[in-house]
Amino acid sequence: MKNTKVLVAQPGARKHYQEPLLFHRWGILDKLYTDFYSGHSVLANLLRYPRIYKHLPNLLKKGLDRYEPGLKNADIIHFPLLAYQAIQALKKAPIEEAGKIYAWGGKAFCQRFINRGLGNANTIYGFNSTSLELFEYAKQQRLRCILDQTQAERSFVHQILQEEEKLWQGWSLSPFTINDGDLELLQREQGEQDLADKIICGSNFVKDSLIARGVDANKIFVLPIGRLKDENLVQAQGVNESIQQDELKILFAGSVGLRKGIPYLLEALRKIKGKIPFTCKIAGTIEIKLQRVNEYSNVCEFLGRVSRSQIKDLYTWADVFILPSICEGSAMVTYEAMSFGLPIITTPNSGSIVRDGIDGFIVPIRNISAIADKILKVYNMGNSLEKKANIRNYLQDTLKDSESKLLQTLTYYA
Repeated sequence: MKNTKVLVAQPGARKHYQEPLLFHRWGILDKLYTDFYSGHSVLANLLRYPRIYKHLPNLLKKGLDRYEPGLKNADIIHFPLLAYQAIQALKKAPIEEAGKIYAWGGKAFCQRFINRGLGNANTIYGFNSTSLELFEYAKQQRLRCILDQTQAERSFVHQILQEEEKLWQGWSLSPFTINDGDLELLQREQGEQDLADKIICGSNFVKDSLIARGVDANKIFVLPIGRLKDENLVQAQGVNESIQQDELKILFAGSVGLRKGIPYLLEALRKIKGKIPFTCKIAGTIEIKLQRVNEYSNVCEFLGRVSRSQIKDLYTWADVFILPSICEGSAMVTYEAMSFGLPIITTPNSGSIVRDGIDGFIVPIRNISAIADKILKVYNMGNSLEKKANIRNYLQDTLKDSESKLLQTLTYYA
């Protein structure tokens, strides 16, 4: 399709605005619609100055982070009142009603786009659960619809989370159950998948889940696109030529709950205790009961939620990154860890680009022994500056290749 003009409908700062930034660079971005964008005013830029920023409350920091310097001259329309209403609703409602709020937010988001008009766009680029009404309207206007499916097909997600709750009863602070809101989100996403002319997803894991639901495989494109917010700061870390054999430094980053496979990592740490010296740090919001945290405090340190600057320091500190997730789209933390040259132990369900035996290891989900075995292998193999550089180079080459394929997908339409 010649003269492609893309309207991006993106709530939040997904992948640090990677897609709209690329489209803007390529000269094909018509508009970016989002819920809240802090912009490029003199005041906002002043507040982002490091000496001021570090003293600001976390809520204000989050708001200021909703921007991208490369989008300074882009046409961006946001709906801050809607963003505020959604945040307040989520704060007041019990977690069981979150699905209903997300569904309401998706509908309201789409309706505001429709009311403002679709500009000169001939292509709509939307994200799962927040694009249904927009796609329906765009189809009436004979516009092309592209869906970015950021996670596995939702019915599969429901199934695997229910299985985890049975396997690890008494772990979750808020055990997962399927309610009306979850079913509404499921129906929204399936409607979006059916309406989309093309579906972009980050991994074969996601693609396979969509095909299992009955989505046409020919319209699904696997493009692992991940942008590293601090990519310009990632340099050689000044590490030693190999892992210090007196201690292996293990890092996990993500929500500390069943979906990320945290029980399997904790049990694996118990298996290797006494076999090798190690320190493990667990960074992320705690979603398991305090009793469980206390039970495993002798094999790891639970840090809770950490800031962007803290997580960067943790990547620099670590020797190996572990994410035994049971369900993702294409986990951004694996891209971040690779940018620091870290070997990664993860599962196929994380949707990572890790090559088994080269950049780390891919282990089956729910396999404690396999995780423990690979930790021992990483310890015995060590890691060199050359290996770290190879991991970084592979990451950069993969992302560039995906960007090139995305451009082809957008600008060519048979």
